[in-house]
Amino acid sequence: MANQATVNMRTTLARLRSLASGFLVLSTVIAVATFLTGLWVFSKNRGTWIVIGGLLCAIPLIAALIGMYFVASTAKLVPGFVGEVRQLISESRQSAGVLIDHDSGRSLATTAKSFTELKTLLKERRKELPALFAGVRALSSVPGLLAIALLGVLFAGVLGTVLLIVGLLR
Repeated sequence: MANQATVNMRTTLARLRSLASGFLVLSTVIAVATFLTGLWVFSKNRGTWIVIGGLLCAIPLIAALIGMYFVASTAKLVPGFVGEVRQLISESRQSAGVLIDHDSGRSLATTAKSFTELKTLLKERRKELPALFAGVRALSSVPGLLAIALLGVLFAGVLGTVLLIVGLLR
C-alpha cells in the first residue's frame, strides 16, 4: 500500500509539474505583454499603470510561481514518501484510519474525496513527516493556485487586448 501511494503521488506530482510549468510560461508571456501594452497606452499616467497594472499582471504570475515552488520543493522529497507512509501506517490504528478505508480495505489515495483529515494529521507532524506533508500540501494547494493563475491570465489577456485596441485607435 505504501508503494502504491508513493507511485500515485509521484505520478500526480509529475502531472502537476508539467501543468504548473506551462501555466508559468503562459502567465509570464501574457502578463508581460499586457503590462507593456498598458505602459504604451498610459504613457501619460505611467506611475498609476505601473502600480495598478503591475499588480493585476503580477497576480497570475505569482500564483503560478508559488504552485511551481510547491511542486519543485516536494519533488526533492519524493524519495522519503515510501518510508513516511509506512511509518504513518505502522504507528497507530488512528493514523492508519486516515490512509485506509476499513470497509473496502483500499488505500485513501484512491478513495478519498478530500485530504482534510490527512492534512490535519500531517500539519501536527510536519517535522517528522516532511515529504508526506509537502506532498499533500502540493496536491491540495497547487490546483487552486493554478486556477487563480488561469483566471488571472484570462483577465490579463482580455485587458491586454482591450488596451491594444484602444492604443491602436488613438
